[in-house]
Amino acid sequence: MLEQRPRVLLADDHPLIREGLRKLLEPDFDVIGEVNDGDALLAAAARDRPDLVITNISMPGLDGIEATRRLRVTAPSVRVLILSHHAEPSWVRAAFAAGASGYLTKTSDPEEIEVAVREVLAGRFYVSPAVVRAAFLPAPAADVVTSFEPAGAASVETLTPREREILHLLARGMGNKDIARGLGVSVATVRTHLNSVYEKVGAESRVELALFAANASGAAV
Repeated sequence: MLEQRPRVLLADDHPLIREGLRKLLEPDFDVIGEVNDGDALLAAAARDRPDLVITNISMPGLDGIEATRRLRVTAPSVRVLILSHHAEPSWVRAAFAAGASGYLTKTSDPEEIEVAVREVLAGRFYVSPAVVRAAFLPAPAADVVTSFEPAGAASVETLTPREREILHLLARGMGNKDIARGLGVSVATVRTHLNSVYEKVGAESRVELALFAANASGAAV
């Protein structure tokens, strides 16, 4: 039996954005629908029960943040990734406070969008490097962190040499495809190693992994 692919619903009032996202995601995900406003988003999510909603903030009628807030009540299992041209801290905090699991700007490249989709679907949080520093100032939302303590006695010494290499490259802001090219391995191999690092460290986002790498005292990552 074939494994069911994750189901994604797109919400944006710009047809070209929806078309670009569909072409990017269709090779690995089932794009089950497209809507152009928040009310249609809620109706489609209730009807089709996607695994992930990718939504703009500024849309006709109900905006993406309010739609996210209502989704947390009507369809709590649906995860939400915000894709917006807004990069100001207030928008980022509002999105996470409403229940979003990820935040990207519309200047994000295709690889970052794909990484964010996979991270959010894996139950982790993702914040684009383009907005993460702004999101930390001065009062971050509950799901956005400025420091990270690893689980239990986890330290960089508990990682394999390959996991340390990948963590080091991730902390430099490299995406999975760039890491794979740099190490001469497949993207799937990079994901497998990253999943192991997540489990060992107890991190919930790439931001936390980057903080772990940056704060690892006395360790050559």
